[in-house]
Amino acid sequence: MNQKLWTALLLPFAFSLAVLPAEAESIPIHRKSAISVKAPAVRKAVPRKKASAPAPKRDENKASGLGPDVEVGLLTSGEVTITGLADFKAESAGKVVGKYGNGTRLSISRSGNTILLNGKKAGDKVYLTTGNSAPAFAVKGNRYRGQMKLIPSAWGSGVTVVNAVPMELYLQSVVPAEAVPSWKADALKAQAVAARTYAMYHKNGYRSSGYDVTDDTRSQVYSGVSSETEATSRAVRETAGEIVTYGGKPIDALFHSSGGGYTENSENVWGSVIPYLRGVKESYVGNPWTKTIPLSSFVRTMSNYGYGVGSLKGIKLSRLRIGEAHRTSDRGISGRVKTFTLIGKGGSRTVPGDKLQSIYGLDSTLYDLNVKGSNLIITGYGYGHGLGLSQWGAEAMAEKQGNGRDYYKTILTHYYSGTKVEKMY
Repeated sequence: MNQKLWTALLLPFAFSLAVLPAEAESIPIHRKSAISVKAPAVRKAVPRKKASAPAPKRDENKASGLGPDVEVGLLTSGEVTITGLADFKAESAGKVVGKYGNGTRLSISRSGNTILLNGKKAGDKVYLTTGNSAPAFAVKGNRYRGQMKLIPSAWGSGVTVVNAVPMELYLQSVVPAEAVPSWKADALKAQAVAARTYAMYHKNGYRSSGYDVTDDTRSQVYSGVSSETEATSRAVRETAGEIVTYGGKPIDALFHSSGGGYTENSENVWGSVIPYLRGVKESYVGNPWTKTIPLSSFVRTMSNYGYGVGSLKGIKLSRLRIGEAHRTSDRGISGRVKTFTLIGKGGSRTVPGDKLQSIYGLDSTLYDLNVKGSNLIITGYGYGHGLGLSQWGAEAMAEKQGNGRDYYKTILTHYYSGTKVEKMY
């Protein structure tokens, strides 16, 4: 390489490589880094599995006002113990196969395709029920409402335990697990409607395994009665039956912890355009997070992952502008990194932004790259994938504007473009 250009690359605040496009900047090896400020701890919302949106049924459990049942997969094991928290019965194929008193511990196992209760054959699909909405069963260290469905595992020799619970009771556990119960009422109501919409959209998402959704972050976090709080249960009750729709159907109501000043377009995360998942500006930014990596380790790691460039000379990535729409090819509209380019003696390699996130466990792809001395400094904002509702952004909106007059609907339609909030039951 030209000696003059090589010298420039080694100087702090050096100019970009002449061959780089105007929209991008070369980060030379001795560039100064941004000031590091520790980010606050936030709840993580991970990207959700996509599914086809069914038209919602308006008549399921309409009389009760609790909505359609949601079947939640709790666990699969060779043997399971369930304790009744009230008098209960076991039914299979419409017949009662056992009656049990409060406090009874059932040992559940399997023989072929038959479920065994305390060693006795009960049927190929067994329901345990108390007939009321109070806490009914204890399993996996948690207490649950609704009924338990026991089926042979579809993927092994064990038993799968499914909690079938009305939507509104399901949400009483989900909302406090996915939001902060001390938040403003409108932020909690927005979360309740988003969670209900997500559950409606993903109904039957795991039907091949015998249930609708999981109880972890693959769907929504659900741990039964133990996580319920008065504030979040009130938010569920006061939005009962409401979901977010686009074209009259429930949307895939994705949410994440913090957008870092701007949310993202779906195609920059999933690769496909979803009309209601558009990037929007938000007032909440939050403190930046940082990660420091020795350059020698960084270069070696990149090489191990197939991005070796020999001796590193520079990194090409356009500058991040927090809270602004970006129009560069290497970033999404929010500023989240789509790609950056490593430039070295052995050539150049383009690295996907989410690859770096995966390798180093970054909180998001909304970051800048700087070099200080012998270290690479990654400075970023936000937490999560950046699609749909920003939970901390919703709280910031509620803090500023919430007035108890359905402001939560404004929050939802801000983050989900072109949508409506409709009552379905």
